[in-house]
Amino acid sequence: MDLPALPANDPAAFVQLDEDGSTITRSVLPGGVRVISQQVPATRSVAIGLWLPVGSRDETDGHYGSTHFLEHLLFKGTKTRTALQIASAFDQVGGQTNAATSKDYTNYHARVLAEDLPMAIEILIDQVTSSILDADQMKLERGVILEELAAAEDDPTDILFERYSAIAYAGSPLARPVGGTKDTVNAVTREAIWEHYQRTYQSPNLIVSVAGAVEHEQLVKLVGEALAKGGWDTTSLVAPNPPRPVGAIPDLVAARDHFTKTVEQAQIAVGTRSLALADERKPTMMVLASILGSGMSSRLFQEIREKRGLAYTTFAFDHSYTEAGSFGMYAGTKAENLGSVETLMLQEWEKLATEGPTQEEIDRIVGQSRGALALGMEDNYARMYRLGRSEVSLGHLERLSDQLERISQVTVDGVKDLAAELYARPRLVATVSSQPIAD
Repeated sequence: MDLPALPANDPAAFVQLDEDGSTITRSVLPGGVRVISQQVPATRSVAIGLWLPVGSRDETDGHYGSTHFLEHLLFKGTKTRTALQIASAFDQVGGQTNAATSKDYTNYHARVLAEDLPMAIEILIDQVTSSILDADQMKLERGVILEELAAAEDDPTDILFERYSAIAYAGSPLARPVGGTKDTVNAVTREAIWEHYQRTYQSPNLIVSVAGAVEHEQLVKLVGEALAKGGWDTTSLVAPNPPRPVGAIPDLVAARDHFTKTVEQAQIAVGTRSLALADERKPTMMVLASILGSGMSSRLFQEIREKRGLAYTTFAFDHSYTEAGSFGMYAGTKAENLGSVETLMLQEWEKLATEGPTQEEIDRIVGQSRGALALGMEDNYARMYRLGRSEVSLGHLERLSDQLERISQVTVDGVKDLAAELYARPRLVATVSSQPIAD
């Protein structure tokens, strides 16, 4: 179903559908805030998400690191609540709250019992609309973020994927690390973060998604009241901002990146740039990646671990953004085995591109994917996440039954052709090990 970026007074802004016994309803409020809910019978809890299409890719010079820093600071006090009061409100009802920053959006989320929904909506919206970005709290939180970055720098897998992303999107804002760097975190000022906050946290950008024991009309009322209390626009008949348009991205250049760090186990990722988020072949891409590296029956697991004992963990991955995605194969192994593992990865990829998968593999992965998708949607948090991502990134919500049907239509030839297309693209290799690697 389409989720049009229309003002509140346009009847087409209101959308509703029934799905597997639940009801999904979407409204646009005056001011441009979108509210989308999924009422699920026989559940006692609700999962709530506040989404803004603002990520590390949206930062400008002098503001690098602001998005992640801001995510932290929104838990440190508002005009009417201290940080302790925010935390205590959820703790005393057995609820959970947290946040996440990505390259292209920020999400503040919570899970509570249905009767505590008014409290959760009020506090989450208070955080988004009325945080004060206290200077003393910022000094403390700067240290916390630097510790978070230090922990990531101690994790060779985190290092590998950060560096792989940097070469996959080289020359694009997508190449920047989500959390910033030590230098940018130390350099960014409160004024810069405040400017970023005021520029991006606005009514036409905000999406509220809720799944579980929720009545949509009550939810709309709660959101409207909380927004008015926070001083945001609740009267103008303005349209929400649509999902970000597909922008230009520099052509991919083959790259090999190595990071030397004392580690017990070397890390490797091999792949290329892949499909954009809205590409119609995404189900085929999912099946392709799964055949190569999802589960113990996958090709990488069988060839690298089971037959040769070269790795404990190996898998394939695919991440997508508006302009493009990144596909790759990962393994952790001994430094002296990096070359052998890379060769095996490329052999399996090439074999898939030239010979294609077997029908048995297709059937197995289609069944696996259908089951994982359907079972994943049994959780209210997963439902909330699906609603929010559909609004913030796509501008439409695909019925679960349609998603399952598209997966079922993936063919042997489709996987083969896509594998060949990707194999012909410039190659990306990233490694982390204790010894330098000669060019």
